[in-house]
Amino acid sequence: MQKNDIIKYNLKFNKIDSKNPVTIGNGDFALTLDQTGSQSLYEIYNDIPLSTMSNKHWFYKEKKDIRKTNVNGKYYMLDNLDNDPYYEIDRRYPHKYSFMQILLYDGDKLINKDKITNVSQELDLYYGILKSRFSYNGMINKTEAFVYQDHDELSFKLDGKNLRLALRFNYPSYIKVGYRLDITPRVSINNNLITLYYDEKNSLSFKLEANSNYQIKDNMLIFDNSNVSFLLSLDEIKKGVLLDKFWNEDNGIIIDNEELVRRMVLSKYLLHINCTGIYPPQESGLTYNSWNSKFHLEMHLIHSLWNIYNNHIDDLVKSFDYYLSIIPMAHKRALENGYKGIRLPKMTAPDGMDSPSTIGPLLIWQAPHILFMLQEIYFIDNRLDIIKKYEALIRGTIDFMISFLTFKDGKYQILDPILEACEAIPYDKCHNPSFELEYWRFTLNRQAKIDEVLYQNKRYEYEEIAENIIRPKEDDGIYLKTYGIENKYDIYKDHPTEGFLMSFFKSSVVEKNKMTKTIDYILKYMDLSSYWGWDFPFLGLSLLNCGQIEESIRVTMLDVENNKYLYNGYNTSKREDLKAYLPGNGAFLIYYFYLSNIIGGKR
Repeated sequence: MQKNDIIKYNLKFNKIDSKNPVTIGNGDFALTLDQTGSQSLYEIYNDIPLSTMSNKHWFYKEKKDIRKTNVNGKYYMLDNLDNDPYYEIDRRYPHKYSFMQILLYDGDKLINKDKITNVSQELDLYYGILKSRFSYNGMINKTEAFVYQDHDELSFKLDGKNLRLALRFNYPSYIKVGYRLDITPRVSINNNLITLYYDEKNSLSFKLEANSNYQIKDNMLIFDNSNVSFLLSLDEIKKGVLLDKFWNEDNGIIIDNEELVRRMVLSKYLLHINCTGIYPPQESGLTYNSWNSKFHLEMHLIHSLWNIYNNHIDDLVKSFDYYLSIIPMAHKRALENGYKGIRLPKMTAPDGMDSPSTIGPLLIWQAPHILFMLQEIYFIDNRLDIIKKYEALIRGTIDFMISFLTFKDGKYQILDPILEACEAIPYDKCHNPSFELEYWRFTLNRQAKIDEVLYQNKRYEYEEIAENIIRPKEDDGIYLKTYGIENKYDIYKDHPTEGFLMSFFKSSVVEKNKMTKTIDYILKYMDLSSYWGWDFPFLGLSLLNCGQIEESIRVTMLDVENNKYLYNGYNTSKREDLKAYLPGNGAFLIYYFYLSNIIGGKR
């Protein structure tokens, strides 16, 4: 994309806006800053906290197995049957955390919001540089901050007239802000290496170079003068790459719709800096902790699929090595449940363990995600090197998916204990869920070509299996969520998955007129306020793939609470823990790719 197409949407502020902090980062290391360009006003930024987070640093605590719940003869990490304290420990640990805050001081006190005037802040989206200027007690102070894209290093400058700069080091926490203040780390310095010691098992080290002397007092690093520039690196301190490389590689199309383009540019920025690291991203990225900082593998594709379509495949596959690392545990999980291959967890962390949950361990719709993404990489970009590297993931996923099917009454069916992607439906109603049936059918149907490349023959009769997967249940030409649903009046809140059957994948058996009729019914009778930010673009995708272009745009842009986008670009939510909800941004980018290629480059 061209520079002028990006900087048109630079974030600009002329006042303190506690609902719209600004995040800078590189996918593995990120900071969220207030309109002074620091994190000094953290007490008033409650919706989206001001944090400093590294994807490569997690806080660990000893975990133990808890007693599993028996569901139809299979055992899952569902309920806390013994009121075991390790149930919550296993949910909370390990977790990422906000290890530091950049603070501005007026004497020995934090700056006072009421003394700040004449704010002028701009985030240069093209280079990823945040520049801030403001008056404090009538005197002008300036800050500048950016994070290098090829290594985890922050560059920060204060041109201060009456303010001082300090770094406060925090103790880790799984809660939203990512830290606790009732306990502090022990800080040590060895030359320019600073180490934060949390306990006997956990610490974090970084290198610091500054043009000012500084002193350590308890958990504070205080610079000696008001004009300070420093480099803080979790790797090596060195010159690096700025964000313009990302934009120059991007192949996005600008269409004639200002709001859609604004959301596209800001969504790409946010997803790149939050979600292109060595692990699948959590739903609030590196901005703050949600769900105890765990990442959700069923959201990985929704966060990240757009990278394949916009020439950022290498950004995406950085996280695929994680899947290789958890194959032994995923294989064990599949065996314990009576299946072949690898059963991937839903809510997890670097250790690959299931986080105990009344929902997560029964979900299966994350299973084909890694397969679908690898298939897309091959079919779109012909990256045989990637397919070969991750062959074990392809093989294990296919083995699990096929072994999960039950052949009954002449059809392949999904009958084993599951929760459908719409998590509101009880598992006793979840047999033969439409979304999962069609996702299975689609990915299996095109696997034969991948097998021919990898093995020179097919491992399964994919076409025969796909053809004989039972078709989605319907009533009056309206697709139902599952076979456990009685009729079209038996409706539920949460994700409208029966409307996604022509979304990022395209069912070969779903009829377009019935798909549009189903979505019409959803919009007329179901509770849109219960939907999530990614639901609306996915409904829009189904309409788009059914030829309903204008209606797809209308649905994607519906003015409902969970489909709103903040000025800083984040899809947001009425939930306090999801004021920044990045799967909404990711789903929107998938939709935008399809739309822009259909209507093509109009300005």
